[in-house]
Amino acid sequence: MKFFTVFLCTLAALLSSASAEILHYTDADGRKVYVDSPHKIPPQYRKTTQQVDVVLMTEEEKLASQKSRQQLSDDYLRKQQIRALEKKLEQMTTPVRVLGNQVLVPVSVIWRGRKARLHLLLDTGASMTVLHKGGVSSLNVSSRDSGYAQVAGGGLIKTERVVFDRIELGPYRIENKSTAVIETSGPQPFDGLLGMDILGGGRYNIDFEKQQIIWAPEKYKEFTLVLEALKHPETQSVAVGSDKE
Repeated sequence: MKFFTVFLCTLAALLSSASAEILHYTDADGRKVYVDSPHKIPPQYRKTTQQVDVVLMTEEEKLASQKSRQQLSDDYLRKQQIRALEKKLEQMTTPVRVLGNQVLVPVSVIWRGRKARLHLLLDTGASMTVLHKGGVSSLNVSSRDSGYAQVAGGGLIKTERVVFDRIELGPYRIENKSTAVIETSGPQPFDGLLGMDILGGGRYNIDFEKQQIIWAPEKYKEFTLVLEALKHPETQSVAVGSDKE
């Protein structure tokens, strides 16, 4: 890169000189050396000398060349912005499983460096997130305290309060989260309930057709419009022109 820069500077200086004759030879290291006079060529390299045809551009050609370089720069920047927006939009969605009218959301819970990946039933009527003990059995969690909770039908079940290091849900990371853990009777199609103590912290929409949750839907829509504008700049130009009319 350093040699290439030196070469460009040397060539520019030669082009600006009064002489129109530009010569080059290849030295012992295989590099091309440009000079503006045969006298500047060492005797041992004069047999391999070649003349360089120099074409001077008009002002219009220079302007067109500058525009071309600017276009290439703009296209590169636009592609970078598109990739960044696509990554951001991907982070703002979470795939879910839809079973009838039930939505199962993937959630990760971390306890002392170990992680368990769960599928929790989204329940907007639950004030607290509840995990099934079987889903976190691999973590060997220990509870802070325990008690009993009444369930439908009037029965009581034992609950344990566990403070997890972190709960990960979509783009959210919730540190030191206190969660109820309960025993269940028999296998369940999900690993617990995802309650409003976690869901209430941000806005979301459920896309049942695509089976995904969209977090911060207003921002998601805004970013989507910007992405479309970057992918189809010619459409935006036509729209702007139409508005002016």
